[in-house]
Amino acid sequence: MLANLKKPSLYLPLLSLVIVFGGWELVGRSINPLLFSPPSVVAAEFVELYRSGVLIEAAQVTMRALFLGYAMAVIVGVPFGVVMGAFDRFGDILQPYLYAIFATPRVVLVPLIVVWFGIGFEARLFLVFFWSAIAISANTAQGVRHARPDLVEVARSFRVTRLQLARHVLIPGAIPFVLAGLRIGAERAIVGVIIGEMFLQIVGLGGVIQQGSSELVPAQMLVAVVIIASAGTLIVTALDMLERRFQNWKGA
Repeated sequence: MLANLKKPSLYLPLLSLVIVFGGWELVGRSINPLLFSPPSVVAAEFVELYRSGVLIEAAQVTMRALFLGYAMAVIVGVPFGVVMGAFDRFGDILQPYLYAIFATPRVVLVPLIVVWFGIGFEARLFLVFFWSAIAISANTAQGVRHARPDLVEVARSFRVTRLQLARHVLIPGAIPFVLAGLRIGAERAIVGVIIGEMFLQIVGLGGVIQQGSSELVPAQMLVAVVIIASAGTLIVTALDMLERRFQNWKGA
């Protein structure tokens, strides 16, 4: 037990947490409570929101749109990216448009989404799905295009079909790019769901932030921010575990 505590991978994160939360507490207590809140006040607000049921309901609304939209983006984005990478002409035609959409701020398209889908769950789901799928498909296409030429040449010398080439050469070689796209897609999914809840329909954790802002309750806003950050951390951690599972392309 004591030997494990001596490992930097264990005590350094714990030390950083102590420093961050200790500094947060000191700074929060020295600032006007209408502008910022220390962790102790945020924790008390968390308990109050949890007991009232507001926090549970808001988290369920946010996580439903987040995980459903992100799952749809993965299911659609990865195969679409493989097709874009495997068929050069098809990818060359679509890639500039994908990059243009990728670089466009999400907020500016909110009015169009309202016209297309209204302000309900479908609009928020589309916002999460659309931007996540763009990131995932673009990175997957890059990975397929960067497959090892020698392996592609060997596979073609055996006269494999395009499906076999994609399954045994292109997709395995693109896994690092796919995982990078999944991480970027997760970030964009989280941002998308909060934008949808703050600008389309005031619900979920985005609605909690909006309400806390209108009522000048920083602790309430920070509760929602911490939950959103925790959800993002869980998603990225799961992707890191998946990467370690498929890290046979890397050295020890």
